[in-house]
Amino acid sequence: MKRLAVFLATLLFLSACATGSPRAKLVDRFVEFGLSKERAVCLADELDDRLERDDLNDVVDYVGGLNEATSPGEAIDALLRIGNPRAAAAITRASLACAFGGRE
Repeated sequence: MKRLAVFLATLLFLSACATGSPRAKLVDRFVEFGLSKERAVCLADELDDRLERDDLNDVVDYVGGLNEATSPGEAIDALLRIGNPRAAAAITRASLACAFGGRE
């Protein structure tokens, strides 16, 4: 019984970490901006692969402070104005990768 409780507690902890991840936050925010779920997941996955944790958190913080975009294109344009050059470069590459086929 004790093992089951430990297992369930560990499972709950891991699922809480997954939903609070920077990648998950980006997906949610991109969808709020009007991107399709597929495009939001592609962008978040690409950024997660391309950026170090600190840079990814900069993107999450920046996205969290953006006002509502009126179109998906406007959301991407706003992202490119981030004050972190590594993040801006990754956003550009991720946007192009997702526009031309995305992830395999």
